[in-house]
Amino acid sequence: MAILALCAMPAAALAIDPPGYSAPFDETLETLNFPLLVMVRTTPGWGEAIRDDATLAALARQRAERVQSAPGCSPKPVCLAEAWEWTTADIAIVDDALRRLSADSERLQALVTRQMRLSGRFARHETLADSALLAAAWADTAAGMNQVIAVYAKGTAPRYPLIDGMIFDPRDERFAAVLGAHGQVTAAGSGPGDLVFDAPARYAIGLLRMNERTEAAAYRPLLQGSNAAPVRLAARTRWADYRYPALLVFGHGPEDAQSRTGPLGHIRMARAADLFAAGLAPFIVVSGGNVHPNRTPFNEAVEMKRILIEQYNVPAERILIEPHARHTTTNLRNCARLLFAAGLPTDRPSLIVTDPATAGYIGSEGLMTRTLQETGVVPGRVTAADTAFAFEFLPSRQTFHVDPRDPLDP
Repeated sequence: MAILALCAMPAAALAIDPPGYSAPFDETLETLNFPLLVMVRTTPGWGEAIRDDATLAALARQRAERVQSAPGCSPKPVCLAEAWEWTTADIAIVDDALRRLSADSERLQALVTRQMRLSGRFARHETLADSALLAAAWADTAAGMNQVIAVYAKGTAPRYPLIDGMIFDPRDERFAAVLGAHGQVTAAGSGPGDLVFDAPARYAIGLLRMNERTEAAAYRPLLQGSNAAPVRLAARTRWADYRYPALLVFGHGPEDAQSRTGPLGHIRMARAADLFAAGLAPFIVVSGGNVHPNRTPFNEAVEMKRILIEQYNVPAERILIEPHARHTTTNLRNCARLLFAAGLPTDRPSLIVTDPATAGYIGSEGLMTRTLQETGVVPGRVTAADTAFAFEFLPSRQTFHVDPRDPLDP
């Protein structure tokens, strides 16, 4: 069965989308990390064209033969994983084929103009011509699959090695047996409807599940569940009555297994509760994932919402959770996404509420530089505010860009 065949959904699938676009697919590990693949599969004309392309069919056979011969390779487990990686030559073959198939202008517009550009998921490449944007998106997708394989099969250090690494010892021969079994089962799941991308994408997603690194798909759809009541309330809010649409509070993870949030998190929440009580904004957005310590069961955003309700009497329908960010860089990016998708005003700034120890970092050029380096986009404009320990934040639509190289929070 093709990896993405079950991902296509009716319109209004409640994905986190920019205004003016509604994803025709739900948010799953597959579609969150590799949106290009579901768009290619579900845009009329593309699946058939890729499946019928002789060059891509030959590449799919070559890759299948590479995988079939892998059980006898050495040294294991590295060689088992490398059989699934996209080589430089593989990536170039697909790139050439996509450019060739892009010669059909109607087919190209159906994919790039009406899906990829509107979705915002490839915003970092928005200035490129259509065929070049498609090529850049494919390069990102292949790099993302290779990154998952490198980290969660070969043991390469991820971006945040203390909290995002694999759960196995890649030197243990028992892991080689597990990895071999995963490869064989993935290959056995291939079928005549597969595109050249599908088996390697299945392999990568399977590695995330084996390593229990499925954080990106948790709490989806994000506009439902805990956020459903705040989203409904936002739709009937008189925004002119408030200086800011929302107060943004970023999590601070503890370093012990029992604490549910770090000390700076408590300080930030106290400050945000005071500003909320003063009527500065009608909503609080709390941001942070399952981050510190490594593999903690406690989610920063969920815990902050609970504390604000129980200890500060902030109404639940006034608190939105953003439960995926793993660093200040993605706190900014993910809050921007949520502000747009939940219908809060984005033509004026919201207010980041922080603490004296962190304020210098939040307002620094260094944070913006790091955010651009790590996420590929600038999430918006952070400027000084006349409120102590706070900064104004005007979000950018570029934040919808997806980075497949960060699979726990793409």
